[in-house]
Amino acid sequence: MPPAAYRWVILVFGILAYATSHFARQNYTGIQRFMQADFDLDRGTLGLLGAAFFYAYALCQMPWGLAADKLGSRIAATLGILLTAATMVGFASSQSQAALLVWRAAAGVAAAAAYVSVSGGVARWFPPNERGFSQSAFGGMGGAIGEGCAYFLLPVVALSFASGWRQATNTMAIAIVLMGLLCFLFLRSAPPGQPATTKKPFTWRLLADPYLWCYTALFAGFMVGTRTAQAWISIYMADVYAAAHGYETNAAVVTGGLFATVAYSMIGRGLGVPLAGKVSDVLVRRGISRVAVVIGWLVLTVVLFQLLSMRVTGLWLLAVVAVLAGTAVNCFTLITASVSETYGPDKTASITGFVNMCGQLVGATSLASSGYLGIALRGADTGPLAEYQGVWLSGVLSVSVMTVIGAGIYLTKLKTRGARLEVAGLEI
Repeated sequence: MPPAAYRWVILVFGILAYATSHFARQNYTGIQRFMQADFDLDRGTLGLLGAAFFYAYALCQMPWGLAADKLGSRIAATLGILLTAATMVGFASSQSQAALLVWRAAAGVAAAAAYVSVSGGVARWFPPNERGFSQSAFGGMGGAIGEGCAYFLLPVVALSFASGWRQATNTMAIAIVLMGLLCFLFLRSAPPGQPATTKKPFTWRLLADPYLWCYTALFAGFMVGTRTAQAWISIYMADVYAAAHGYETNAAVVTGGLFATVAYSMIGRGLGVPLAGKVSDVLVRRGISRVAVVIGWLVLTVVLFQLLSMRVTGLWLLAVVAVLAGTAVNCFTLITASVSETYGPDKTASITGFVNMCGQLVGATSLASSGYLGIALRGADTGPLAEYQGVWLSGVLSVSVMTVIGAGIYLTKLKTRGARLEVAGLEI
């Protein structure tokens, strides 16, 4: 197959590789009602389960990114997928809350490989005029498939085809092993004749570059939004169905998971994010900065979280909010496209690893506090949806702060560049 056509094979298997990472990070979300029965988990502990994964995930972003640029994205991605399957088996065998936390952290180490590794490979295979679309399709569709399996497929398997959440998790681990083998067979780190690795993917002098910190702050804003929405949207929907629409527990879990899968993951993330990437490519060709588009999506995220904090229970309005949120919070892929444009495809994985590492630490911290903040802010209200007000408001605050920081750095650079151009014009 000609290299120009094989880039689509790279994209397809990159999407599937990233799907395994997303399933690993959210595999407890769809089945947590069943886990609560085994371990008596409260909202705070559920938040810690997410944070245990994401702190480890964050700290391993840069090591995996460096490995991908030095060894090749194919090797790094395959190894990460196989390790992910192993940690899922360990998670399914847990007999205590401590064991759950340990295996969630181990899963974070393994799953950190997928995004940064494949982003470098996609950057090498796709031309500049497809940069936004390719990165957004890989991140959006891969995330949608992984989230869909976690939100809906896993609980369905647990209820209908397996004897509980443990066996269902082991079944999905086998599927992930098969996916790892397929990725090893079909992924390629670079087109024929082009370098697949680089000796110096990241140098410490980059830390003095304001654009690196602009990308990092904006990426962190997306990570707060993504972590908040991913962790809580399906649970919120399950409680909405139970509290406001009279569903019994099992039906509420499955229906809430299906709602989140279709609206947030499949439509919002799976279709909306690639479309946003395509639009950003068009806007860039017309002279509109990709960073300006990114800031717009973050502002929309703040508005949507504020709306959810008002305890929305209308299903049609929730559907619109979920679709828009699924698109808005997952447009971090446009940051990866910007990194590739600024620093080149050969350093995309490692520099994205640094940006992602910092952003994930911010996101994990926000997630760890969101459950406890929800409890603290509910006050005397003991309603089943009371805790969510604090959860969504914590997202509003954190996303706003990171957006202001990133936008401030970006506008400062624009002002400085404008002043230099003005001085140069006077000199001429």
